[in-house]
Amino acid sequence: MDRSMAQKSLEVWLFVSVAAMMNGMFRSLFLVPRIGDHTAHVLSVLLLMIMVLLLSSVLVNRMMREYVNSDLFLIGLLWVALSVSVDFLFEFYVMDVPWRVILHDYNLFSGRIWILVLVTEFIGPWFMASNRR
Repeated sequence: MDRSMAQKSLEVWLFVSVAAMMNGMFRSLFLVPRIGDHTAHVLSVLLLMIMVLLLSSVLVNRMMREYVNSDLFLIGLLWVALSVSVDFLFEFYVMDVPWRVILHDYNLFSGRIWILVLVTEFIGPWFMASNRR
């Protein structure tokens, strides 16, 4: 992956992170009071997965000209690493959320499916590029 490709992928990830924050606010302010926490979580995750795929499509179909599959998986890995880092570090150090609460969103056995967003981030660029080839 060259420097230009890395820069473009970081720019798109910033849009993903803004979309995630707006999605979280929408979930907290509008969905949770109306449909409950668990259903709001599931709907919010699905909405964010769609946003990630749309932004992945913009990256690979509008912003990048030449790439190989390994570039797309490196971009996905970068997005996941950034998302997890921001999630853990921001919530713990800025929002003062305890580790057990942060880790709760990663627990599939308690019905939390946040990890599907990370899977979508990882395969999203490759998946959306596969439509072009």
